Amino acid sequence: MIGNAGETDFDLRFRIFGIPVRVHPLFWAMGAFVVWQSTPEPKLKFLGVGCVFLSILIHELGHAITLRRYGFPSEIVLYGMGGYATSTHLSTWKRVLVSAAGPGAGFVLYGLLKGVLYFLIESNSELLRNEPFLYCLGLLLWINLYWGLLNLVPCLPLDGGHIMEALVSRYFPSNSHVRVLQISILASGAVAIWAVQDINTRRFLLFIFGYFCATGVIAYNEIQGRR
Repeated sequence: MIGNAGETDFDLRFRIFGIPVRVHPLFWAMGAFVVWQSTPEPKLKFLGVGCVFLSILIHELGHAITLRRYGFPSEIVLYGMGGYATSTHLSTWKRVLVSAAGPGAGFVLYGLLKGVLYFLIESNSELLRNEPFLYCLGLLLWINLYWGLLNLVPCLPLDGGHIMEALVSRYFPSNSHVRVLQISILASGAVAIWAVQDINTRRFLLFIFGYFCATGVIAYNEIQGRR
């Protein structure tokens, strides 16, 4: 649940399960950036952007459907590196469950796709020799596992940050905003240390590190705005 995106004339709009969805143009650009180096084939790059779209949409549906389960209206906006499902004030544990529902939906999709992969291997399916299918399946598995885990890091404005913020505000209310910022900074620093250890994926992880640094600034601005 990341960010706020202004409306443009180029937004894609539709509804799914009765939930309004708006896709900001920047989402497609960031999706292309994520998959650009994953394959040299232009056609597969377009399929890759579709996989990013499907994965993030399912993630945000997890948030939005849970919100509606608690009786609150919601819409989904896909923007930048992710998206957000609009919400209203909730109790602590409802906030935790709504935030966790996004990564949880991705983990469910990962489990289903992993089951499909095992079935295809056991049946020696021809699909295992289809390059576009294998590319999409591998990308969907990667996104829904690793992006889900990344999103649970306790750093605002990631879902893990919102979970941490809800719990800290509830159980450590004294100076809670400062505690939330401190935890966000420590978590982003830990990710940075981990990123530079892995030379094989260093460029991508350093980009993620930059993203985490940006979340620290956002967290600081949020806290300053509440004072």
